[in-house]
Amino acid sequence: MAAVDPSQFSALGKFFPELTELQAVHVCMLVFNHLSVEELAELRDIAPNTVKESMSSAQKKLGVSSMKLLRTSVINRVLLHIAIYIFKE
Repeated sequence: MAAVDPSQFSALGKFFPELTELQAVHVCMLVFNHLSVEELAELRDIAPNTVKESMSSAQKKLGVSSMKLLRTSVINRVLLHIAIYIFKE
C-alpha cells in the first residue's frame, strides 16, 4: 500500500468540529483515499476494531446511520465549504 500522510487531511478537520481531530483525519482518509477500515487500520498500525469504533462514534456525531452515508456526508460538507470559499471571493 502506498504511504499516506495523515497530516494531509488535518486541515479538513475544521469542517467537522463535532469530531475529534483524529476522527476527522480518519474519516477523511477513508473517504478521499478510498480506504477500507482494514486498510486504514493497517496504515495507522491499529486494530480494525479501533477504527470501527471510531467510525461508529463519528457516524453518531454526524447523524448518519451507515458508512455509505458517512462518506456522502463528508464529501458534501467539504464541497459545501469549498463552494462557500470560492463564491465568497
